[in-house]
Amino acid sequence: MGIKLKNYKFENSNSLTNDDLKPIIKERRTWKTVNYATLWMGIIHNIPTYATVGGLIALGLSPWQTLGIIITASLILYAALTLNGHAGTKFGVPFPVLIRSSFGVIGANIPAMLRAFVAIMWFGIQTYAGSTAINILIQKLWPSWNSLGGNWSFFGLHLSGMISFLLFWALHLFTLNHGMESIKKFEVFAGPMVYLVFGGMVFWAISIAGGLGPIYSQPGKFRTFKEAFWPFVAGVTGVISIWATLILNIPDFTRFAESQEAQKKGQFLGLPGTFALFAFASITVTSGTQVAYGKPIWNIVDVLSRFDSPFVIAAAVITLCIAAMSVNVASNMVSPAYDIANLFPKYVNFKRGAYITAILAVFTFPWKTMESATNVMSFLGTIGGALGPVAGIMFADYFIIRKQELNVDDLYALNGEYTYNKGYNYRAFIATLIGAFFALIGDFIPSLKSLSNISWFVGVAIAAIVYVGLMKIDSPNIKLSTINSQK
Repeated sequence: MGIKLKNYKFENSNSLTNDDLKPIIKERRTWKTVNYATLWMGIIHNIPTYATVGGLIALGLSPWQTLGIIITASLILYAALTLNGHAGTKFGVPFPVLIRSSFGVIGANIPAMLRAFVAIMWFGIQTYAGSTAINILIQKLWPSWNSLGGNWSFFGLHLSGMISFLLFWALHLFTLNHGMESIKKFEVFAGPMVYLVFGGMVFWAISIAGGLGPIYSQPGKFRTFKEAFWPFVAGVTGVISIWATLILNIPDFTRFAESQEAQKKGQFLGLPGTFALFAFASITVTSGTQVAYGKPIWNIVDVLSRFDSPFVIAAAVITLCIAAMSVNVASNMVSPAYDIANLFPKYVNFKRGAYITAILAVFTFPWKTMESATNVMSFLGTIGGALGPVAGIMFADYFIIRKQELNVDDLYALNGEYTYNKGYNYRAFIATLIGAFFALIGDFIPSLKSLSNISWFVGVAIAAIVYVGLMKIDSPNIKLSTINSQK
């Protein structure tokens, strides 16, 4: 059964809301199981995910160890996503509004903008990844393409690459014409499309490697359980860190669910199984190139460059670009659009926030981040350490402190239950800083490197414990009321 929410009538003059931030009423909650399944299919099937899986192979893990990492990480992700998505479905509010219950109605802007910053970074990475595929296609059709502009470059990106980047960047803006409804429709189309390309690449990899046997018999450099344990755990953390952003803002999507069952079943169908299947394809291709060429090719665009047929390359490029747009729109435009709207609700709505996101992403210089597999994994570890504490606080606040109950009216009130001290809940900020400190300390103290290898888990656990402790020691006035929802 879905939750029947009444029609809220917050005034747009309220500095904490606009039409896109208000709770979703029952009539607009139309996302079904299939929509969440295809959402995750579209999000997972993309070039940086392939690069991350391939990067695990490049770092010395065996194909079977890598597949185990993906399956383990996807099950943990599913649990975290459905738990944090519960409040979105129950109350119909987006992430930047939901987090006001823990950080305060004003203080919530800080973690929301941290989340937005990471999403903008990822938007740039995904856009650059897709643009490199376009660049390969143009180069095959126009051999002198890469020499265009001579020695001119923009922070290391030559003119041909910059044109490809801006072309692909501009294509994303067309998906914003009808807001979240257009995203729902786009994901139904985009998700399954990628299977065509990766299915073909799997057969190609099996062919050049001489079968699946040589591919999956490669031992990797971590031969014993003791040797493989910490690399395995670090790999799980790195994979989870890819989606550390979506763990936070999954309420932006689950608020449109027709029921809790729809979001839970849909995310289960779209995440663990789909991720494992995609990982199998990525591992097979990367390890196949290792067998055939002596070293793993972790960048899928480099794999495409080895094909001679312009038709095959064109079909693959088009599909990969659709995949990159799919994940970009869903996971890297929705959240910052809401987050920026939350910061300036009087002036910025969802669509304007998305345009601002796209513009800022150009100046993140994503081609620098994508230079190597090591850069990608390092970036992911930092993300996990920074965002894990915020997730831990959200879990603790909703399930332990408030026992799944919220006063929705006060989420939009400057003087209400979530005002705390002038709009800020110092307890949440202290817990975030302590959680992030322990999660990232290994980057500065070599003897504690193991903590950084599991940064997301450390950040979640420590921040949650500290937050609950501070809320118990210095307890604010918590009403635990659900005057705006009916079970």
